[in-house]
Amino acid sequence: MLSVAPFDSDEEAVGLANDSDFALAASVWTNNASRGETLARRIIAGTVMVNDTISCFGISEAPHGGVKASGIGRSHGRFGLEEMVRVKYLDVDRLPRMKKLWWYGYGERFTRQMEAFVDFQFARRLSARLLAGLKSAGALRSRKL
Repeated sequence: MLSVAPFDSDEEAVGLANDSDFALAASVWTNNASRGETLARRIIAGTVMVNDTISCFGISEAPHGGVKASGIGRSHGRFGLEEMVRVKYLDVDRLPRMKKLWWYGYGERFTRQMEAFVDFQFARRLSARLLAGLKSAGALRSRKL
């Protein structure tokens, strides 16, 4: 079904378009593409087409879905794929006995060990890395911060 309604101003047209509980798709028809895009941005709908009625539904990359009583969520495209995926972050502590930098309340000794750990990872000279590795090793067995 396609609804067409007369209007006297752009504000009235947008008001009429937005005065609905349903908002799956809408289209704006005009000879002025810039005006059409401006109006389309103000219309609350899942899809708003300018001078078109249906081609976006055939474009698999274009997300399809409504707002308001027309539903939530999307199908098609990246957004549609993301609707079907449930993201979960899993963290496994690879150094379970080592105190972490982000733990609150660490002391001066632990701070020195962590600074040495950074040097162990990023020092330019091999000898500096080895020395830093020895200095930071205490953090692996330390239970106190």
